[in-house]
Amino acid sequence: MEKLSQLIIFAVICLCINQIHAQRKVSDITGTQVVLPDKIERIADSWPAHNAIVTMLGYGDKIVATVVSERMCPWLYKINPAMKNAVLAFSPNATGSVEELVKVRPDIVFLTALHANAEAIKRAGMTPFSLSLSDFPTLRSCVLMTAEALGGEAKEKAEKYAVYLDDITEKIGRKTESVPSNERPRVLHLSNINPFSADGKGSMMDSWIKLAGGVNVVGEVTGANRQVSAEQLIIWDPDIIIVGNTSNDITETAITNNPVLKNIKAVKDKKVYINPKGMFFWDRYSAEAILQLQWAAKIFYPEKFKEIDITSETVDFYKTFFDYPLSNEEAEMIIKGIPPKK
Repeated sequence: MEKLSQLIIFAVICLCINQIHAQRKVSDITGTQVVLPDKIERIADSWPAHNAIVTMLGYGDKIVATVVSERMCPWLYKINPAMKNAVLAFSPNATGSVEELVKVRPDIVFLTALHANAEAIKRAGMTPFSLSLSDFPTLRSCVLMTAEALGGEAKEKAEKYAVYLDDITEKIGRKTESVPSNERPRVLHLSNINPFSADGKGSMMDSWIKLAGGVNVVGEVTGANRQVSAEQLIIWDPDIIIVGNTSNDITETAITNNPVLKNIKAVKDKKVYINPKGMFFWDRYSAEAILQLQWAAKIFYPEKFKEIDITSETVDFYKTFFDYPLSNEEAEMIIKGIPPKK
């Protein structure tokens, strides 16, 4: 009996040691050391754009709770059908049901920095992991930090993505940096048209406009989705208008047929574009922002970027980073912001 007791004690000690060894400490964007299991099996993700990053890193089938509906991002659900098994545990305004999260028992809960429910999630015994991004350097960091949290083969995919991001941003930046400011196209990016909402300094939209060689007409306006009047758009008089594809009623004709905007240069010159939308909105805080940069550079400087074939680049990108054999037809649908066929 004594020998059996010793064996049981020894087994318990070994189990405890194994559990200790099966944990890791990874820093999130706030610098907090987050204790994570060695192997992530169940993921909750409250950041819409980040669900595609998790999918890109090979953990899309581990998402058990999300904020993204199929209606919001149909290409995400097509390319990662495991999303259909995830519960919608977060609302679009970034809050969420802690009770719903507890039910799905996530190993990690990805949150944007300063998420409203971070403390409540922690008190409920779950593990929040905060992230954020606002430009291409922080997109790079976000992907690498996510891979550190996920572990396993995610790191290799993240490093491959970082190399691609560095290569594309360097190539485009090298070609546009020498363009004089008075020769750069004046660009307006609208997040919405009802009401008109523009994107300013400190946003990802401002980042790709500038890197692609444009001038953001909003000037000193700071932040994303800032409501502006039609009169202000007329004063800015942009050369190019790009409209975020955030709802079904956003079309080129909604801008070009607007009697108030008919004399804006971009409208008169027929340079109004609806943004591509794939796994997530290309213009916003997603892995596909690197495709957005190339798409925008081609629009701003068609002669300077003749070598960019955005359809081919999109097909290659989805094959390389999402392991999905996108057809040319599907790539063109994404570029035009058209949802996948049922």
